[in-house]
Amino acid sequence: MKSVTTELNEIVSRQNVITDSGLLKEYLRTGLSPSNLDGSELVAPIAAVRPVSTKHVSDILQFATKESVPVFIYGGGTSLAGGILGNEPGIIIDMRSMNNIISVSLEDRVARVQAGVLLPQLNSVLQAGNVFMAHDPQAFETTTIGGAVATNGTGYLTSKYGSMGDQVIGMEVVLPTGDILGSSQIAQTYSPGLNVGNIFIGTEGIYGVITEVLIRLFPEPQERRHYALEFESFQHGFLAIQRLFSEGIIPAMINFSEDEDGNDEGKIVADSLTKSVLHITLEGLAGVVDSQEAMVWDLISQLGAKDLGPTEAQQFWELRHRTGQVYRNENRYKVAADDFLKGRVSVNINTAVPSSRVLELRYQAINIFDIAGVHIHSCSVLGDPEMFSMLVSVDDQNSQDASKLEEAYLAVMSIAIEMGGTIEHSYGIGLRLQEPYAEQIGPENINLAKKMKNAIDPSGILNRGKVVSLN
Repeated sequence: MKSVTTELNEIVSRQNVITDSGLLKEYLRTGLSPSNLDGSELVAPIAAVRPVSTKHVSDILQFATKESVPVFIYGGGTSLAGGILGNEPGIIIDMRSMNNIISVSLEDRVARVQAGVLLPQLNSVLQAGNVFMAHDPQAFETTTIGGAVATNGTGYLTSKYGSMGDQVIGMEVVLPTGDILGSSQIAQTYSPGLNVGNIFIGTEGIYGVITEVLIRLFPEPQERRHYALEFESFQHGFLAIQRLFSEGIIPAMINFSEDEDGNDEGKIVADSLTKSVLHITLEGLAGVVDSQEAMVWDLISQLGAKDLGPTEAQQFWELRHRTGQVYRNENRYKVAADDFLKGRVSVNINTAVPSSRVLELRYQAINIFDIAGVHIHSCSVLGDPEMFSMLVSVDDQNSQDASKLEEAYLAVMSIAIEMGGTIEHSYGIGLRLQEPYAEQIGPENINLAKKMKNAIDPSGILNRGKVVSLN
């Protein structure tokens, strides 16, 4: 048999194949630190390859299937769950050279793009047509379309426009066997029958490689207004969010955070008052926004909210994409996360439970982390009122503390599952969350996923060990 690198050189040409050990190690660097991988050992790939066409991807997968070589898919490299990391030698398909915007139709309000297109690249083109794509994650600058679809990512505009998967109309996908699947432009939206494309949304590349995506576009709003509101407690602010939704006011953005600095004790305590800040954005026709704004002011005045002013509100909006920065009180971004959490093992917990259970989940989670000696930096709601997140950490010099952290956050996720929720709403399952995800979906669904995997990927080459280990 030919060597892996020789075969890849013939498929895509030598300049698009990376074998240098130093460069290959860069593919092990993501937004997830190795200490968050629960002991999973990272392994450098045999080679990384940058295809420029769907035919390249198909040929690579045909070869890998024939020779049973593991394949891992790489997009923008911002994974916080380890979804792009390999735990055995294999081929990394780096999609960033498949970055063509194939077509934009203003009449149909759709764009067809290759999977390696970056979000800002697409939106910069769309500005000329006064339209935009509505996926708006914190890591906006480095997120690829394919990666966002593969993880079904959420972002700042989720409450109004939904997740990335909600904005997908059609896809082109290459199966592990090299077969290419496509979809018509509107069938996925309107067909009452089987929607095959859904199995590739949020499943992180275990069934196929997304090469093209047809995305729904939205008109730029006539009016967009930002607000920054401070509440005396998380409970008061969360009640305001619930009231907004019950009144039919769906903001384009909801970013609500309770930070440790907002408490007189300098820590988040289940029963004490911690000042919390709600950033919301209303957008649409000017008359509609006027009406919603009046309702917002009436509601928040009843709950004793303090308006932090337009400067603070605008600053948050403009700085929302500064990845790796932690928003703190005092009306500014104070510290980068790398400095803020230096010397610590940190975990972002992004659960989603029925909104009626969020305050209960927060209460139980704070007590669990407090007993375990885990430091709680923030509690937040990012998007829909069901989407509850926490940032927690321990000293990484103490392996016993790290073990307690893992035990505690798994306990919190189990509670979320018992409440009828999910253990992740933003970043995917990857390597880090396999254990709680298996608990969430149950053995019957795992068995079904395995049967699908065996049928679609008979050699078991594609993204092994991701989402749930099906190999």
